[in-house]
Amino acid sequence: MNRYFAFFGAILSGLCLYFAVLHTVFILSWVALVPVVVAAHRTVRRSYALFFLAAFTFSVGAFSWMIPGAHSFTGGPLVYGIAVFGVCVLIFAFGLASLLWVCTRTASGAVSTMSDAFFAASVWVLAEALLQWAARGMPWFLFHLGNGLADNLYAIQPVSVTGVYGVSWIVACVNFLVARAIALRHWKKIFLPIILFASYMTAGWLLLWSFERTEPQGSFSVSILNENIPPETQWDQSNGRQLVSQLLEAERTAIAARPAMILWPESAIPWTWSPDDDLVRELLRHSDPANITHILGMNTAVRTAVVGNSAYCILPGGQLAGRYDKKTPLLLIEQPWHSWLIPFVSADGYSVAPGISDVPLKTPYGNAGILICNESTLPDAAAATVSRGAQWLFNLSNDGWFRDNYLVRLHFSNARLRAVETRKDIAINSNNGISGLVSASGRIDGSDLVTIHPNRLLTTAVQYPNWPIYLCGLVSLIILIINKTTLQ
Repeated sequence: MNRYFAFFGAILSGLCLYFAVLHTVFILSWVALVPVVVAAHRTVRRSYALFFLAAFTFSVGAFSWMIPGAHSFTGGPLVYGIAVFGVCVLIFAFGLASLLWVCTRTASGAVSTMSDAFFAASVWVLAEALLQWAARGMPWFLFHLGNGLADNLYAIQPVSVTGVYGVSWIVACVNFLVARAIALRHWKKIFLPIILFASYMTAGWLLLWSFERTEPQGSFSVSILNENIPPETQWDQSNGRQLVSQLLEAERTAIAARPAMILWPESAIPWTWSPDDDLVRELLRHSDPANITHILGMNTAVRTAVVGNSAYCILPGGQLAGRYDKKTPLLLIEQPWHSWLIPFVSADGYSVAPGISDVPLKTPYGNAGILICNESTLPDAAAATVSRGAQWLFNLSNDGWFRDNYLVRLHFSNARLRAVETRKDIAINSNNGISGLVSASGRIDGSDLVTIHPNRLLTTAVQYPNWPIYLCGLVSLIILIINKTTLQ
């Protein structure tokens, strides 16, 4: 293969992977890896260079938001964002290139047998699981090939059984099977990944049909109060009265819809909780006649310069029913790493202490599982609170820092996967982001007043979240042993 065509294939794969996974382009997800894997098969000596080129192309797009983002976060010079961008691109590009190289290096040779496709998909899932564990507090590094299916209602249904890891395995397997058929010019074998794709989509349709046959047991309404205040806004003497008026007006609009509950965004009130807080008391004075319960995002004082990123459940009359503290703060932004902390421009020098409990908040309508901001990217965070009795989920967030790039939509797509994985309705309030309801079926309601249907269902993905990972480990090991034995 002409080297220029090989390089073009690598760049094409990087671009396809970027749009497939980060912009959730459904069709591209199934073929994004094909060009670079085929090119690497035909130019084995340059395979790692081609994989690195594809990974580098992907990473440049994936982390481009950091250049303006770091400047907005810190208020520092633009060169700071460029430096952070460069470091992240190189780290991720080397990691992804190495993963692709390993995926195409079994004992039987790159992409030459059916077992190689199974091996590659299994290794891919193991790498995703390792990255999920290592980068829990850094969601910008989290990567699941299965996320690319998030915009297709039928394609996401299997996550209720396999979680996102099982979906990633199917997508990776189809990619490598297509690449195998093209690289070896075995055109008849292209039907195998087509059959696998069709079977998978049929299973998704059946799972959705089966779930939606179940009649919901009870419901209540939630008003999603999205204040849409820019996160860099500093509350001070000059604008404090105006911002308070804005919040009170937003609350009046929410009350007029006559909801059972009002869901506020993350850190809706930018100071620490006090039972005698004047603004909270004013909010309750307006809502108490309508017997409304609030889920309010507000920080909690822990110690000097350390807070909890919290969600408070406040009953009519001001009684505090419970509090959830974010368990997985953003590393280097909210939580220091070995005393290193990026100077967040609106944080006034404080850091966030991680919470310690997954217990859902008890409300008059059942148990509400809480996910704050990046916790919606963590399958185990949603599974943990559902395992502790959550009957639906609330996701409080602030996407104002990322309001001009793909992260806003990707954040909502992650929440959609969590809803189907757990089969729990999830109401999302994201300041300057995408808010609304994702039902347990995966269907979306983008209105400000939504209806929640609580349930106590425990899916396979909740009860046994790691079974696809263990199975992939076993499959990888068996294939390696078989290939080694065959060669001997």
